Amino acid sequence: MDFWRKATKIFAVSFQFFVISISINAQTIYELPAGTRIRVQMDNEINSKVSSVNDTFTAVVSEPVKVRDAVVLPIGAIIDGRITSVKRAGIGKKDGSLTLVFEMLRFESGERREINANLVNSLNVKSSPTKDILTVLGGAGIGAIIGGVSKSGTGAGIGAAAGTGIGLGAIFLQKGKNVGIKAREMFEIELTKTVTLPVGDY
Repeated sequence: MDFWRKATKIFAVSFQFFVISISINAQTIYELPAGTRIRVQMDNEINSKVSSVNDTFTAVVSEPVKVRDAVVLPIGAIIDGRITSVKRAGIGKKDGSLTLVFEMLRFESGERREINANLVNSLNVKSSPTKDILTVLGGAGIGAIIGGVSKSGTGAGIGAAAGTGIGLGAIFLQKGKNVGIKAREMFEIELTKTVTLPVGDY
């Protein structure tokens, strides 16, 4: 009888220890689901004018990410990214473009986690229609002056029309703008797959 009581007691203690171990492990493992947004700061500048496909870059987490009040992604964690496509700006107001992917999380503890993440907002050049209008009006004004030299109403009209054509031609010949992210610039990325993060070492 004493043997069975001792065996039962030992089993109960072992089982309790096992449950506590599971509980501890459950508390130190967290998941960031797909759709989680992470605010980061760029380390080194990238730009469609000079960057190339497969160039790598790094960014640093600038705001902590929390799950149930526990920090699972601390400030300072490094995110490795890579450029997957580049398009240079060109004549005809063709703006440049960059496509980026974010592939790795690196922690101060030395731990790493593979991730899949993209930019929340694509890199776009802000349009400036006012500049285009001024270019057209400037061409028309020049044409009016040219037409005025002929000292005739029709000449002025023809000159203005010609000037407008010059203005439109000037717009067409304008080179587009390159896009990029400057060093220390803030932006957001979004996870496209769930990632599991241990938080015990943070």
